[in-house]
Amino acid sequence: MKFTLIHYTEGWQTGATVDLSTLPPLGSLVKADDDSSEDYEDIYYVDNIMLANGGENYLLVRPYVGYGIMAPLTEADRISETIKEAKKEIIKKLDEIDDRVTLLPLHV
Repeated sequence: MKFTLIHYTEGWQTGATVDLSTLPPLGSLVKADDDSSEDYEDIYYVDNIMLANGGENYLLVRPYVGYGIMAPLTEADRISETIKEAKKEIIKKLDEIDDRVTLLPLHV
């Protein structure tokens, strides 16, 4: 599959066209140049994919900054993680309240 890179964090510039054997997962890395150099300036994180019906396919990418093989969390990812942690705390507090309520003597 051929994809044109769109550097959305750098003024929405279109970049190189890459030929990939499969659809890349979001957050994975893609190398814009096929040469085997150790240069990291042409490696990008895949943040979004736009598939066209018979037209050009695009990958919205941002520069690789050396964090590993997957992209660092985006702001939306961090918000989602915060919400998950808050839900866990709420459930824990509700369980504590439920335990206290069930221990109260019933006066009839």
